[in-house]
Amino acid sequence: MRKYLLILFVSCAALSSLWAQSATPAASDSSILAVDEFYTLVVQNHPLALQARLIRAQADAERLKASGAFDPKLFSDVSQKYFDEKEYFQLQNSGVEIPAWFGFKAKAGYELNEGLFLNNQNTVPGSGLWYADLSLTLGKGLFIDQRRAMLKQARLLQEAAEFEVLTAYNNLLEEALKSYWNWHQSYQTVQVYQNALEAAQFRFNGVKQQAIVGDKPLVDTLEAAIQVQDRQLKLQKAQADFITQSNTLETFLWLDGVVPLELKAGTTPLFENPALVNLPQDWLINHPILNAKSLKIDRLDITQRLNREALKPQVDVSYKFLNQPTTNDFFAEYAINNYSWAVTASFPLFLRKERGEIAKTEVKIQEAELDLDLKRLEVNNKVEALQQEFRLTTQQLLEMRSMVNNYQRLLRAENIKFQNGESSLFLINSRELKYLDSQEKLIQLEAKVNQIQAKLRAAAGVLAP
Repeated sequence: MRKYLLILFVSCAALSSLWAQSATPAASDSSILAVDEFYTLVVQNHPLALQARLIRAQADAERLKASGAFDPKLFSDVSQKYFDEKEYFQLQNSGVEIPAWFGFKAKAGYELNEGLFLNNQNTVPGSGLWYADLSLTLGKGLFIDQRRAMLKQARLLQEAAEFEVLTAYNNLLEEALKSYWNWHQSYQTVQVYQNALEAAQFRFNGVKQQAIVGDKPLVDTLEAAIQVQDRQLKLQKAQADFITQSNTLETFLWLDGVVPLELKAGTTPLFENPALVNLPQDWLINHPILNAKSLKIDRLDITQRLNREALKPQVDVSYKFLNQPTTNDFFAEYAINNYSWAVTASFPLFLRKERGEIAKTEVKIQEAELDLDLKRLEVNNKVEALQQEFRLTTQQLLEMRSMVNNYQRLLRAENIKFQNGESSLFLINSRELKYLDSQEKLIQLEAKVNQIQAKLRAAAGVLAP
């Protein structure tokens, strides 16, 4: 009899030890994937992260394209006419054209025209004619034109691209961290039911030994066996969920955005207590979504400036300096009286097209401003709600940890009473089920708090690197 009481005592002590392990699972010898390491892998290698960086490259290309409107340009025009074995004319005009800011443009070139039937205005000296042509827009296009508007908008597009990249990072990392903590939750649940199965199996063996010698009724072995089966089913369910969450996590693991990676067998997560989220004081001012929408309004303002510029008359003035080159001195034949000039002017009478463009752009600006105000309110309210949810869930987590410890103490006490013959297998199972349920809720809360933390940082626009 003493022998089997000793066996029972050792069994209860071993069960208490197993449950202590389930409350704080020991670190595995397998490799560990910490959340910071996972975060870095996603940022550096995920295809969506690489695609986000292409937004910046595309904006740089647009800026380069817009800057091309101010590139100097070489030109050469050659025109000839032959008829009835006669050269009617041959016109040659070559040079360089340099566009500048404020509607100013400079052109330097060389003309050489000859032929039997040459138009008088095209007649030049035999050695040709050098010229320098300066033109300036005085009306529409003096302060802004299509070229300058495109370049200014391209610069704003570059700034907006940075905010779009941050927004893409925030969205990607929010989903990635959500997947990580789901994976962590499923792993911890497996550990809980692995220990629960070992405890149930150990208890079943002890009860079976007692039933053999007649200290316990045989029905207790049936109840203990059912507990083993129940823990096996829950463990299998937890293992299946862990496989599913592992596969989901693997969708965020890539090598250079090309090769999908798989988790190494035995890889486990590492739990980190969530820290209080202290957002920067200027998080709303620097929010990437809000800044991107603000820059959209700035681009529309540039378009509106260009539209209002079209209400002015078109006035273009050009002045061309002329010079006949010589072999000895380039400026030997230059005279201030050798020049040509021109003035061109135009103005639409009703300006219906121009006024229509202004009215249409004004509507777009109002829509964009309303959208910005609405988005600012939505973002601010969402962040405040998540901050409150984070605080409350953190308090729940602390309470649940205390509750788990209390349930563990009750289970240990029940094991001692069972050892002294003052309890039953039914009561131990009842205590154990409460303890298991509280452990599951604790694991869920740990994952939820960390997920809320990621959502909060993403909503505030500070989750991206």
